[in-house]
This record gives sequence, structure tokens and C-alpha cells, in this order.
Amino acid sequence: MDCYLSLISDTQFKMNIKRSVFIGHAAHCESEEKAKEFIREISRRFKDATHNCWAYKVNMNGVEKFNFSDAGEPHGSAGRPIFSAIESLNMTNIVVVVTRYFGGIKLGVRGLIDAYNSTARKTLEMGQKGKYCPGKRFSIEIDYSMWNTFIGKFAQGKDFNIVDVEYGTSVRATLTCKSENFKALADFFVERRIPIEELGRVVFVERL
Repeated sequence: MDCYLSLISDTQFKMNIKRSVFIGHAAHCESEEKAKEFIREISRRFKDATHNCWAYKVNMNGVEKFNFSDAGEPHGSAGRPIFSAIESLNMTNIVVVVTRYFGGIKLGVRGLIDAYNSTARKTLEMGQKGKYCPGKRFSIEIDYSMWNTFIGKFAQGKDFNIVDVEYGTSVRATLTCKSENFKALADFFVERRIPIEELGRVVFVERL
């Protein structure tokens, strides 16, 4: 699997529609089991709600898997619209649960479809998103002057991410970057005779 769009952190959005309260919850997940854990967690937290409808879409070793549930709402009025919101934003490794507290006014199937879709979509739109790409992890030891030059030349969150850093007599740092950008970063250190140790492959998250 190449790069894909997903959330960086959990997000929540709340809206009122004809006295019913809709609360969207969304999270990044990398397996069906993680998606199901999130669904169970939200369902437990909001066990007094009228409905906890959900959808997820994950890519596991190149195989796309998805599922959705109306959780007691009329067939096709909740789970599918939530999944459609994920699809419309072209996101992967995502789980969304939309909690509903019924307010006494029936919305009808069309109204429910719109309500669940818009709640899910707005929840995803407001969340901090990132591009998840094949990456590399590496470590360096560098003096402060050269470290400042490095972080001034390359953008953290886009060109590299800091996994760990220690500030002592020198800077010891473990970094990640996209696989396709590794050569550019490695050349920076090699040209300055700074040893670089490759630590393996990872998933690099570019903040958007």
C-alpha cells in the first residue's frame, strides 16, 4: 500500500437536528480489531444513547476491509451514510461512530441518511489529518550548530519527524522520514561527515 489519508488523533463533533443530538467520534485504526475496540469503547461510554451507529474502512496488507451497522435505525439509514462519508473524503484506516440521542421528532429515512452522513463527514473534516507513507527510521549524533542548520533546512512534520531526542554535549536524535525523501536527508549528513544509522522501515506520518 502506498500513501493514504487518515486522522492523526481522535476527534469528536456534535450537532443538533430537530431536537435529536448527533455526536460523531472518529479515530485512526490499522486493523479491524482496533476498529471494533473503538466501536465497543464508544458504545460503552454512550450506552444510554438511542443508537450508536458505525462504519470503518481499513487496509490490511494490501487487502481493503470495511463494515458498517445501522445499530437499530431503519435499514440503510445510518451505517452506509457514515461509510459514504469516509469514502467521499478518500480516507483509509478510519473508524467512525455516530451516537444519537432521539429528541422526539422522527426524521424519516431521508432525514436520517442526511443526518448521519453530515455528522460523520463534519467529524472527519474537523480532525487533524495526515498522510501515512512508507518511511525509514534512522539515528544521528550531531553538534548543536549543525542540528540547527538541519532543522532550518528541513521541515519537521513534513520532511522528518522526531521520535526521540537527547540534548547533552551533542544532540542524539532518532528520526523518521518518507522512504522517497531518505536520500536527501542522508546526503545532508554524509556531505558533512556525520554518521547516520538506519534502523529499519516504519510508517511516516506527514501532517497536513
